Amino acid sequence: MIKRFFVIVVFFSVLAFSFRPVSVVNEQPFLLSSARVDDVEEVKLLENHPTEYAYKNTNLNRLYLMQDEFSDKYGMRPYPWGQEIFGGDPTFEAKESTFKIKGDSLDDIGVLAVPEYTHKPLVLPERLYYLSFRIKYDFEEGKGIRLMQQFFIDDDFWYPTFAVFGPYITGSSDGEWEEVGLLARAPKRSVRGDPVILLDGIGELHVDSVYFGEATIDEQERGDPR
Repeated sequence: MIKRFFVIVVFFSVLAFSFRPVSVVNEQPFLLSSARVDDVEEVKLLENHPTEYAYKNTNLNRLYLMQDEFSDKYGMRPYPWGQEIFGGDPTFEAKESTFKIKGDSLDDIGVLAVPEYTHKPLVLPERLYYLSFRIKYDFEEGKGIRLMQQFFIDDDFWYPTFAVFGPYITGSSDGEWEEVGLLARAPKRSVRGDPVILLDGIGELHVDSVYFGEATIDEQERGDPR
C-alpha cells in the first residue's frame, strides 16, 4: 500500500541526466532530469490521480473485453490502461489485479500506459509529481525495466514534448512485490502527464497497482548536531 507521507531517498530519485533538456529526433521527447530530494526533505503525496477517466482502475482489477490495439492477446484490457508496443513483438496478459508484459527478444519493448490522450491526467506547469508502480519481475537480458513520466504541452497531441526516465531495473525480485517510484517536475506549459512503465528486452514484468499525483516537499527539522 502506498503511504501518503514518506521520505524519498536520494539515490532513488536522482537520475544521471543533465538539468538542461537535450534534443532527440524521430518524434522522441526532450529528456529531463528527475527532481532532487535531500535526505532532510519529506515528500508529501496529494491525490492519486493517474487518469481523467471516471474509474481510474489504479489496482488494475477491472477488466474489459475491448479487442482493440491496446488490449492483450485475449482482447482484455484494464481500461483506461492498456498495452503499447515501442519495439519488437512483446506479449501482454491482463489478469484480475495484475498486468503482465513479456519480452522474448532483445528488440522487444512493451509498456503499460494510458493510451488515449483525453484520459491522460491533467497537470499544472512547474508542479511536482510522483509516479509509482508496484511490480514483480524476472529480467534476463537487455536494457531492463524502467519508469517513464512524459509531459504534453498545450500544442501536443500525438507525441509528448518532454519525458523523465527512471534508472533501469534488472535482475529478479525473487517473487516479491516491490514499489518503484519517480519524482518529476512538470515543465512550463505542461497540460497533461503520461505515467508509463516499460520492459525493454527479455524477461517478465508483472504490475498490480499504480500511483500518480501531485506532491509537495517540506524540509524537516534537523536533529541537534552536538
